[in-house]
Amino acid sequence: MKRIFVLIAVSAAVLILAGYGGFQYLSSKQEKVDLEVKEKATAVGVTEEEFIEQTQKIEGISYEVDLDRNSTQEEVIDVMHKMTHQKVRAEQKWGAIPMIPETINDVFEIVSTSNFDRKESLLDILDRWKNEDFSKADEDHNYFWTYQGGTIGKAFGIMSQSEEAEFIKNNFKD
Repeated sequence: MKRIFVLIAVSAAVLILAGYGGFQYLSSKQEKVDLEVKEKATAVGVTEEEFIEQTQKIEGISYEVDLDRNSTQEEVIDVMHKMTHQKVRAEQKWGAIPMIPETINDVFEIVSTSNFDRKESLLDILDRWKNEDFSKADEDHNYFWTYQGGTIGKAFGIMSQSEEAEFIKNNFKD
């Protein structure tokens, strides 16, 4: 009987210590993540909440532009709009497509052979992007957003490099 009591007490002590150790480990890991976010936010000059809001995982991620020679101007603008989400600060974002040379070139090929009403404007934007000039990405976003009748999610700036890196890490595989 005494052995059973000792065995139960030792087992309970081991479980309590393991639980406490696990709790301490997870707490320190979360503190490290919180400190990293705080440091990144401070470096960018925004609050932790703003940093998290701009870089959080969003819905509607796609890795393909899914456009072809028969795509409409509206479909192209939708893709370009989603590409800007990697670069801009906005209250809300729905969908994202990586803004990488491959996707930019894919869209450029479609637009350059099109008869779109806004072909010239779209090519101007794509030319800048091909030259890695994203200095007007927020204006580009709002051009698409307005064309699509946007009411929520207007861009109000461009993310810093660290914000964009965090957005990419949170939303795209590679």
